[in-house]
Amino acid sequence: MRSNAYGSLYSFVGKWKMNTEKTEGNAIGNLADIVEIILDNAPIEEVMEILIDRIPSIFPEPENVAAGIEWMDMKCEAFSCEKEELVLRSDIVIDGTKEGTIRIAVRNMDRKNIDDAHLIEEYKRLLGLIARMISVFFEKRKEVADLRNRAKIARDYCEKIDDYIFILDHDGTILDFNTNFMECTGYTAEQLRQMNITDIMSQCAEGFRESFPVTDTILNGHSTFELEHRCDTGETIPMSVKCKPLDDKNESFLCVATDRSEAKKAETELEESERKYSTIVEKSNDGILIVQNGKIVFANSRILEITGYVPEDLTDREYLMIIPEEDHKISKNWFREQRSDLNGNELFNMELVTKEDRIIPVEANWSIIDYEGQQADLLIIRDISERARTEELLQKERDRLENYLDVVGSIIGITNSDAEIIFVNKVGAEILGYTKEDIIGRNWFTDFLPESVREPTREAFHKVMAGEIDPPQYFENLLLTGEGEERLIFWHDVPLEDENGKRIGMISSGEDITESRKMEALLVESEKNLKTIFNNIDDQIFIHRPYGNFIDVNMAVLHSSGYTKEEMLELGPKDIVRPELQPLMDAYTERIMKDKKIIFEIPYIRKNGDLLPLEINSRLIEYKGEEAIISVARDVTERKKAEDRLKRYAGELKHSNELKDLFTDIIRHDLLTPASVVKGYTEELLLTIKDEETLKLAEKVRDNNDRLIELLETATKLAKLQKEEEITFEKLDLVPVIKMVIESFGTQLEMKEQEVKITTDGKYLSRVNPVIEEVFANLLSNAIKYSTNKSTIDITLEDEEKMWKVSVADHGPGIPDEEKPLLFNRFHRADKRGVKGTGLGLAIVKRIIEMHGGKYGVDDRPDGQGSVFWVTVRKA
Repeated sequence: MRSNAYGSLYSFVGKWKMNTEKTEGNAIGNLADIVEIILDNAPIEEVMEILIDRIPSIFPEPENVAAGIEWMDMKCEAFSCEKEELVLRSDIVIDGTKEGTIRIAVRNMDRKNIDDAHLIEEYKRLLGLIARMISVFFEKRKEVADLRNRAKIARDYCEKIDDYIFILDHDGTILDFNTNFMECTGYTAEQLRQMNITDIMSQCAEGFRESFPVTDTILNGHSTFELEHRCDTGETIPMSVKCKPLDDKNESFLCVATDRSEAKKAETELEESERKYSTIVEKSNDGILIVQNGKIVFANSRILEITGYVPEDLTDREYLMIIPEEDHKISKNWFREQRSDLNGNELFNMELVTKEDRIIPVEANWSIIDYEGQQADLLIIRDISERARTEELLQKERDRLENYLDVVGSIIGITNSDAEIIFVNKVGAEILGYTKEDIIGRNWFTDFLPESVREPTREAFHKVMAGEIDPPQYFENLLLTGEGEERLIFWHDVPLEDENGKRIGMISSGEDITESRKMEALLVESEKNLKTIFNNIDDQIFIHRPYGNFIDVNMAVLHSSGYTKEEMLELGPKDIVRPELQPLMDAYTERIMKDKKIIFEIPYIRKNGDLLPLEINSRLIEYKGEEAIISVARDVTERKKAEDRLKRYAGELKHSNELKDLFTDIIRHDLLTPASVVKGYTEELLLTIKDEETLKLAEKVRDNNDRLIELLETATKLAKLQKEEEITFEKLDLVPVIKMVIESFGTQLEMKEQEVKITTDGKYLSRVNPVIEEVFANLLSNAIKYSTNKSTIDITLEDEEKMWKVSVADHGPGIPDEEKPLLFNRFHRADKRGVKGTGLGLAIVKRIIEMHGGKYGVDDRPDGQGSVFWVTVRKA
C-alpha cells in the first residue's frame, strides 16, 4: 500500500512540474522531501515546521514569501516581515472535510501593477495546488497509518489463532509466519526466513510430494491440500493447507495450515454413524419415507418392498400416489394435525396402495426433520398385515382359553411378538394390582418389569420371537406391581406359532413364590430352632442308618449315656445293648423297615456299664436324601417301678372283683329266692284275709317285698353291665323296640289312664345291642311313675347327623336344674315323695348309652309341664 501511495504522489508532482515551467529543480527536491517526511510517519509538528520552511521555495521570488499552516488545533507560521502587503489562503481538505488552512504572505507586490497582478494569480494557483497536494499527502499518510494498524491487528490475530500461518514467494521461500508455525517446525525466525518450504515439508510431512503446489495456486487462484505434519515433538498432526496469492503478480502467497485432528475424528465418527444409520435405514423392518413439499425425496428398501415400486418410480413424485384415493383427505388432515402439534407424534393406522393395486394396512409414525437443508416430513411405516392376521389368530386362541385360564390358580398371560399384553387372567391381574382392562395393550417389559431385569429379559424375548433361541423351560424373574412392590415369580413360557411355524407371541404361566421364598427363610430359622429343641429336649433322640452307626444324637443321649458325641457316632444301636440282645435289635430294625414304625422296650448300656431301661419309639424317615431311622427313647425306670406297684394293685383289685361277683351271686341266689317265696305267700294271704286292718298290713308286706325284688334285679343288672367291657352290635330298627317296650307297660298305663304317643317317620336303623331295650324301659317306667293320671307321654325320634335322638317327655313335677347333673348317678333320686324307686334305673341308662358311644341328658319341657329325658345312639 505504501508503494501505491508513493506512486500516486509522484504522479501528482509530475503533473505539477509540467504545468510549472518556472519552478526550479530545487523546488522539486523540496517537494519530494515533504512527501517522504509525511509518508515516513514523522510527528505532525515536525511536518508543519518543514512545510513552512520549504513552501516558499516553491514560489517565484521565495525571498518575498512567508508561509503559515493551521492544522486542526495546531498552528505554525514563519512570517519574517513585520508588515504583510498581501496574504493568500487555501484550505486543507481531508476526505471532504476541512482540517486546516495554508497561507502565504507576499511582500513587494502591487495589485494595481499588471505584472504583479498576473504574478498574484500565479501565486494563488500555486497555493491551491500546494494545498491540494498537502491534502493528498495527509490522506495518504492516514491511509498508511490505517494500513499499519491493520497490519498490527492482523499480526496479533495471526499470533492468537491456533492455525499455522506462513507467507511464501513464488519459489517457495518463506517470507513470514506466525509463532505457531515457528514453534511447530522447531526452527528460529532467522532460520525460517532463510529456508524454502519444500525443505521443511520434506522433513516434517508424511508422504508430501517434492514440489509445493504453487502452480495450482496461480492457475486456480487458490489451492488446498492435506498432509500429515510431524512436529519436532514427534507428534503427527493431520493438517489441511490452503494457499492464496497476496497480489496480482503472484509473487507471494499466504498459506494457512489448520489442525484437522478433531475434524478427522469427527469425520470418522460421522462416517461410522452414517454407515451405521444407513445400514439401519436400509435393513430396517420398517419403511422409511421422507417427504418435502408433498413429494417423496427418499424411500428405503422396505418401502420399495412393501409397495413394489423401484426408486425411480417414487422419487420426486407426490406421496399421495401410494395412498388410496379415498384416503387422500384423511391423510392430508393427519399431516396438517401433526405439523400443528409437533409434540403429538401419535401412531396413525392407514393404508398404502402397491404398484399392483393391492391394499396394505400400515402403521405410521410422523416426525419433522431437516433434510439437505430443508424441512421435511419423516414417516416410519410398519406393515401390520402380518400383525393383524396374528392378532386375529391370537384372538381366537384367547377366546378358546380365556374361560379356562381365568379359573387357574396361576398367573397366565399372553403377549404378541411386540411384547404387548393381549390377555391376562384374574390371578395375574390381582397380583399386578390392576384391572384386566388397565393391563391389556400395555408393554410387558416397560410397564411391569423392574429396571434391574428389564433389558436382559427384553433381549432374550426378542431372540425367542426371532427363533434364535428357545425359552428356558422354567426360570425365576421379578415383576413390578401397581404399588411398586417387586414380586418373585416362577415362570414357564411357551411360544405361540401360526400355521407356518412362525412365532407370533408367548403364553406364560407363573407362580408367585415371593411368600415361599420368605417361607424358606423361615424354614431355615425353624430348622435352627428345631436344632435347639433337638439338643435341649429331655427325651433321648437317636438317628442312625438301618443296620449302621448313629449319624446324629441329641444332648440328652450324651448326658444319659456318658459318651461324647464323637464316640456315639462311632457306635450303632447293637453296640449299646447286651450281646444276647443284639439279634433282637436286628429283628426290631427289620420290623421298622417293614412297618415303618414300632414301639419297643430294651435296656441300653451306659458307658460306665449301668443298664438304662428305655421305651423306644422308632420310625423310618428320609434324612439328607437317604433312608434313616429316628428313635425317641424315654427313660422308663420310674414307670417300671410304677408298673410293679400297679401289678400289686391289680392283684388286689382282682380279688375285690371276685368278692363283688360273689356278693352279686349271693344277691341273686340267696336273697332273691326268699324274696320270691315271700311274694308268693303274700299274694295267697291277700286272697284269704278278710279283716281290713290285717289286709292293709299284708298289702304293705307285698309292696315292700316287690320293691326289694325290683332292687335286687336292678342291682344285679347294673353289676352285670359294670362288668362288661365290650358288647356286640347289630343293625336294629328302634321303632319296633320302643313299641314292644310300650306294650310291656300296658297294665301300668291302664291303671293310671295314661296314653303314650310316639312320633316317627319311617325306619330308624341303628347299630345297637338288644340291651338297649333296658334304656327305653327305664325311661318309660319313670315317665309313667312321675306323670299325673290321665296324662300323655310323648316319645319322639329325631335325626342328628350321625346319631338318632330318642326323647321321652312326661307330665311330672319337673327336675330342678341343680339336680340334673347328678340324676344319672347310682342311688341318686330327686325329691319324689310318694313315688317308689331304687335310684338305679338312670344309672343303668347311663352305663348302656356309654357302652353304645352315645349321650344322655334331661331338659325341661318347652311348656314347663314336666321333663324330657333323651339319649342318642349311632345310625346304622
